[in-house]
Amino acid sequence: MTESQPTTAADASTIALAKRLWRDYLSNYWPRLVLALLAMAVYAASASAIPVGVEWINAGFAGDDSRFSPTLDQVLLIGPVLVLALGAANAIAQYVQTRLSAGAALSVLRDLQNEMFERLVALDYAQLRAENSGQFISRFTNDAAVLRETLSRVANAVRDLLTLLGLCAMMIYYDWALFLVVLIIYPLIGLPVARIGAILRRTSAGAQRQAGDLTALIGESVAGARMVKSYQIEPLERARAADAFETRLSLLKKMAFVRGANEPFIFFAGSVAIAIVVAIVAARISAGALSSSQFVGFIIALLLLSQPARGLGTLNAVAQEGFAAFERMIGLIDARPEIVTAQEARDLPAGPGAVRFENVSFSYPNGAAAVEDVTLEIPAGAVAALVGESGAGKSTLMNLLPRFYDPAAGRILIDGHDISNISIRSLRSRMGLVSQDAIIFNMSALENIAFGRPSATRSEIVAAAIAAAAAEFIEAMPDGFDTPLGEGGANLSGGQRQRISLARAFLKDAPILLLDEATSALDAESEAKIQTSLRDLMKNKTTLVIAHRLSTVKEADIIAVMEDGRIVETGTHDELISKGGAYARQAALQFA
Repeated sequence: MTESQPTTAADASTIALAKRLWRDYLSNYWPRLVLALLAMAVYAASASAIPVGVEWINAGFAGDDSRFSPTLDQVLLIGPVLVLALGAANAIAQYVQTRLSAGAALSVLRDLQNEMFERLVALDYAQLRAENSGQFISRFTNDAAVLRETLSRVANAVRDLLTLLGLCAMMIYYDWALFLVVLIIYPLIGLPVARIGAILRRTSAGAQRQAGDLTALIGESVAGARMVKSYQIEPLERARAADAFETRLSLLKKMAFVRGANEPFIFFAGSVAIAIVVAIVAARISAGALSSSQFVGFIIALLLLSQPARGLGTLNAVAQEGFAAFERMIGLIDARPEIVTAQEARDLPAGPGAVRFENVSFSYPNGAAAVEDVTLEIPAGAVAALVGESGAGKSTLMNLLPRFYDPAAGRILIDGHDISNISIRSLRSRMGLVSQDAIIFNMSALENIAFGRPSATRSEIVAAAIAAAAAEFIEAMPDGFDTPLGEGGANLSGGQRQRISLARAFLKDAPILLLDEATSALDAESEAKIQTSLRDLMKNKTTLVIAHRLSTVKEADIIAVMEDGRIVETGTHDELISKGGAYARQAALQFA
């Protein structure tokens, strides 16, 4: 989340993150992981047996081994079978392990994405607005992909560790003195590898944040294509994108260069180890402590050791990237909404829907006051209109009613009940909202309208569409009400999208109606079509209307004029005109 939204994992160590990953997610799939571990053990055993098999075959060729003395005929008959058996066991075990561990890893990612989305939709309106959408999307896409790679590598690392232990046992079996040489040299690799991993974790975290910014930039360019082309600002957008891509390139190059130094370093260190081993082996063979067949077995074990050693050596770098991604993901999961239902809260009792704002004030996190000491009484069934210039506080005041925000001072009552003591679910169930931004999902027209009341029947949905003057254009579409409306309602005009939004409010038929510039996107003909239905919908409902066009609120029972977050005058249209104040000045401009 943002800096103002601390999370329990913000400063967590790698060990703490690993424990969290196991406790909350991986442990749910322990039976699958146990079977994968058994497959890894078979893989490690078959790999560790290869040096012995090679020694046995070589002893048949050279005839100088003190442990094995097969004949050439035995090598001819048994040797190929031995090689095939070890190869088959190794391949089958590797496939079974990969299938089981990959399935568990992908299931964990699904669980994480489900939890993230559950938390995302539970966050407050203010929390969602505090971070750009690209950062949220990046957690579900880029961060999930990075973590998936880490989980895959961790599974392979367990297999590599078992193989490493098996091969170490074989080297001790062959010559413990040579093994001590390897044991001294290889751990020296760990210090620079750990340093490389720390650099990668920091760089990876920055790259993942930048990926979110890049996603947001591309989304803005696509969503704002009409404005971009109208104002011919393609060069500006290209420049913004080029800067973002250049930053992305710089971060990815840094990661690639650091990661690229990791494996070559390990390989070179391994070469140094082998060079030292060869020198010591020559001395051991000269002293008669080791046969050439045993030396071949030891070298085979050492060469086989390089692959799991490299895998474990590079694991730290990959793990740091994955834990940086996991940290961002659980940052969202651990976020908690600030506006919640109080423990002692109860459901809002049935009532006529009278609304009262008492000395309500609200400021945004940046300190800007949006509403100051507002008192407004809206009798049940009345229509109250909020008018004023943009930024006067109208939408903020409306957003306080369904508790999208909580006031810093004062209180809001519905039928005499303080909404802070009412369950959010029951509070919002009593309200229907139609805003100036008609949000349309990439679903059918029927499903989009059904959001107003998911349990509604098809006939009820169609009736709501008719009431909102939307049925005519919906039925003209290829599949009628079952026609997909496209992303963001791409297949509809602005007025059609607004009428779909209005149909939801008709379907919900809530006792309190919130209309935030509800007809602003409608042309005169479309607006005329729904005015009668809209007036019918508003009957016996407490309605709060925001409008810039004063002609739409002339008949309101109460008109409240807002300036700089305050209500400066209230009354009916005629009363306010006669006062000659702020409303009268606006009316003179508009009606003229």
